[in-house]
Amino acid sequence: MSEGEPEPSEGEFRDLASPAEIDLPQVHGSILREHREPAEGVGRVPLWFALLMLGLTLWGALYLANRSGGFRADVFNPVAAPVAVAEDPATLGQRVFMRNCMLCHQFDGRGVPGQYPPLAGSEWVLGEDGHNAQQIVAIVLHGGEGPFTVKGDVFSGAMAPWKALRDDEIAAVLTYVRSSWGNAAPPITAEFVARVREATKDRAEPWSEGELGDLAAPAAGGGQ
Repeated sequence: MSEGEPEPSEGEFRDLASPAEIDLPQVHGSILREHREPAEGVGRVPLWFALLMLGLTLWGALYLANRSGGFRADVFNPVAAPVAVAEDPATLGQRVFMRNCMLCHQFDGRGVPGQYPPLAGSEWVLGEDGHNAQQIVAIVLHGGEGPFTVKGDVFSGAMAPWKALRDDEIAAVLTYVRSSWGNAAPPITAEFVARVREATKDRAEPWSEGELGDLAAPAAGGGQ
């Protein structure tokens, strides 16, 4: 009873139902229809959930069986070997230049005055004024020792040999150099590099300018 409400009178108490007037079966039925209170313990797993988990387990087992290579350590993909994709020569040439050549010849091909010659507009790169493509391939393969005269200026720096590069890498980087910074010379092929490598395989020292002047174009295709 809330505060402020008047207490029932004696007559009102008499109007309340007595225990004999209460329909106990009806009251008990109402109580039984109520949901049970949650109880601690393990409930029964629904059948649909058990079937779903069984199906997923079987699918996972079949997937592993078909793609695991028998769980052998030397098998990566028993279905099909990966297909090697050849790298774009222009991208390869730029990457090789940035990694191996840019430090000395600079990102714009202008070189370092007195030390490392420019590649932009160089007669050695373009194969002009008595120079040929075999000379620049030979320099990349075996290195060069200054002084070198390029565009009328003398450069005393030395170039390291890069014979460890693959033929396609040398061809790509020289093609990149011959087509960048305003240069417009024909590309160098990997086959041409291979011929120069074979023709100069006995070379053990860096080239001097005079020795490169005597270097003739290789046979079996010459040029590029």
